[in-house]
Amino acid sequence: MAGFVMLSTAMASSCNNDGPPAPPEHPQGELQLLNVYDLDLPEPSGLSFGPGGETLLMVSDNTKKVYETTLQGEVIRTLEYEGDDPEGVTYDAGQSRVAVAEERKRKIVFLDYDNGSEQESHEISTGGSTQNKGLEGLSYNVDDNNFYMVNEDLPGVLIIWDEQNGITRKTELNFADDYSGVFVDKPNNRLWIVSDESKSLYECNIDAEVLTQYKLEFDKFEGVAIDPANRMVYLVNDDKAKLYIYKIIEK
Repeated sequence: MAGFVMLSTAMASSCNNDGPPAPPEHPQGELQLLNVYDLDLPEPSGLSFGPGGETLLMVSDNTKKVYETTLQGEVIRTLEYEGDDPEGVTYDAGQSRVAVAEERKRKIVFLDYDNGSEQESHEISTGGSTQNKGLEGLSYNVDDNNFYMVNEDLPGVLIIWDEQNGITRKTELNFADDYSGVFVDKPNNRLWIVSDESKSLYECNIDAEVLTQYKLEFDKFEGVAIDPANRMVYLVNDDKAKLYIYKIIEK
């Protein structure tokens, strides 16, 4: 299903003296909706490009499986691995493997790309203990061999990890109500972080400082991938089981 919608991103501020402090306001950007595709998998979460940027990888909260799809979301294959509560996924081209973030177990699990079998796993200390507020997003930076992860909430944290040194950096996040996906934009040295509850996509510098906020129409966006060359945004929605493709409007 194709559509064409201009999203206005003027942010409405509100004040509630009885609740927690509102997230800070940020410069606003605009996204143009290009296409929406139905996904033949329930509760999609996590999103990444596959080899050569020619396919997408995503996981399902419902089936606990990892899927490879076309860029229009048509399922090509289902990987062998069955997880516990997979929420994030990324592709490591250097070692031809897929990495999956397991939320409740707070683990990163490596899979063979070709057959989808589990190779190894590593526990990640997120700093929280609430089971359903664990690892949500995962993205690999081929330039420095680091994996970037976001912990959903309690605490909201960006974690940088590599196999040799473990966690090399933790950055507390406080610009959204939760954090549900992350993508490393290597050419532009940017991080893109999506928030389900704040219904927003954030373009950040590599230190996770917000540069631009893009308001979204719905909540439950839980995976993001960026095509920087074409200035396109891919998002999956857990509740609607759809893939959304947007164009970033340059100002």
